[in-house]
Amino acid sequence: MTGTLTHTKSTGRLVGSLMAAELRVFLRQPVMIALTLLLPLGLTAITALAETSGNPAAWAQIAGRNLVATQSITVYFVALNTVTARRHTLALKRLRTTALPSFGIVVGLLTPPIVVGAFQVIAVLGGLIVLGAPAPQNPALIALSGILGMVVAALAGVATSGFTATPEKAQWTMLPLFVAAMGATAILPTMVNEFGSLGLRLVPLVANAHLTTAGWYSEAPTIGVAVVDLVIMLVWIVALGVLSWRTFRWERRL
Repeated sequence: MTGTLTHTKSTGRLVGSLMAAELRVFLRQPVMIALTLLLPLGLTAITALAETSGNPAAWAQIAGRNLVATQSITVYFVALNTVTARRHTLALKRLRTTALPSFGIVVGLLTPPIVVGAFQVIAVLGGLIVLGAPAPQNPALIALSGILGMVVAALAGVATSGFTATPEKAQWTMLPLFVAAMGATAILPTMVNEFGSLGLRLVPLVANAHLTTAGWYSEAPTIGVAVVDLVIMLVWIVALGVLSWRTFRWERRL
């Protein structure tokens, strides 16, 4: 029993060290620092210049869209780029020869996009309050949507990395999901048909936008909406987790 606890603590320290190291590497890259700071500033500036409104429903839709923007641009793309780059430089292969468990290695690599994504979500949604948006009606739903959305986006990045040979190609392989998520999120507020709305929400991350919008402001009860959106998110987490596990590669892709 004592040996098991010692091994668990040792593994935990190794994973923690990798997480800290990956975060330091991320923060030493000027491009990533720019992405971290400029994306929230850019989204807030766009809202301030062209989208401020006295309509609470409009603010809620902006909140949902901006949440998906940060998750797909930062969490998804950075996760995809990080895993692909580490594989391409053979760092994944070297890490696998250490005492780190495979799951711990992946968790360590995903630390920067998750941490930065959380910062950006808070900054972007907080910026809406500063610009005059009403306070969210149900902050718990928004927080849950943000957390699950980051998990979906991170797993999508890992899954997409299985089909991405080099970091340079990541900017192309990320486009289908990015365009689908942002396009469906933009169309969603105009959809009055329930079946059409449900169809759009089946696109990864769109249910997160929908739940964020409902949690921010809704004239009707949100319990049914929340259940459907949460089920969609959990299904995507399971599906992307299985896909990531089946397609993950430690060796460089040729």
